[in-house]
Amino acid sequence: MNAAASPDDTLIRIRGLTTVLNGKKVFDALDLDIPRGKITAIMGPSGTGKTTLLKHITGQMHGDAGQIAVDGKNVPELSREALYGLREKIGYLFQNSALLTDFDVFENVAFPLRQHTRLPEVLIRNIVLTKLQAVGLRGAARLMPSELSGGMARRVALARAIVFDPMLILYDEPFVGLDPIALNQVLKLIRTLNETLGITSVLVAHELSAIQRVADRICLIANGKIVAEGDPHGIENDGSPWTRQFFGGEADGPVPFQYPAGDYAEALGFPRAKA
Repeated sequence: MNAAASPDDTLIRIRGLTTVLNGKKVFDALDLDIPRGKITAIMGPSGTGKTTLLKHITGQMHGDAGQIAVDGKNVPELSREALYGLREKIGYLFQNSALLTDFDVFENVAFPLRQHTRLPEVLIRNIVLTKLQAVGLRGAARLMPSELSGGMARRVALARAIVFDPMLILYDEPFVGLDPIALNQVLKLIRTLNETLGITSVLVAHELSAIQRVADRICLIANGKIVAEGDPHGIENDGSPWTRQFFGGEADGPVPFQYPAGDYAEALGFPRAKA
């Protein structure tokens, strides 16, 4: 499904990724290119492996076959040290924000710096305040997570995700639970950060209307492969049965309503009909 792109234009290149979990083939020789400096949305029915794909990109999971190259480095073959070095260039925004409840906003953002660097306190302070300023929350530096709204918590998590000035940010369901104001704020931040910092962004999300406002490209995963990809404003009308079912909300289609099962009558104890 993917058009060939030059290595310089592609930050993430996935070829032939095959992953089997608990006997189920999650990815079936999946191919995918993520272009540099763009916002790519990964969409698809529940259970198709969207979050699992993010774990493959960061080396938290390895497939049974295939290659995943991030910035020219084949992730499954990296040493432990090299993998940690790559992860420092990747920001990750978790679905639930994953803030440390015993730390205030400032210390949540400072946490990666304290864990992975030996920077002087004055420099840590300047970096943290700069990141909080970027997400509009410098004035909330001493608030505790319990004092934050859902939208504010998501923005603090985003400040933490960019604390190392990453080349790539992975967003796992960033719009879940946000009211319209908070959603607009997060959408604006994602687009602004991408344009001002030259970051590459990968979003896993289900909200097409939000994706259409921020993404440059949508890739639809189903049946272990990329079944459709294209412009956010045109992909839903590409004529594919996959896009028609997913974006149209149809209960049945290529993704069946009924989970595979044996004969229904036999399961109820009725005798099998004779031919």
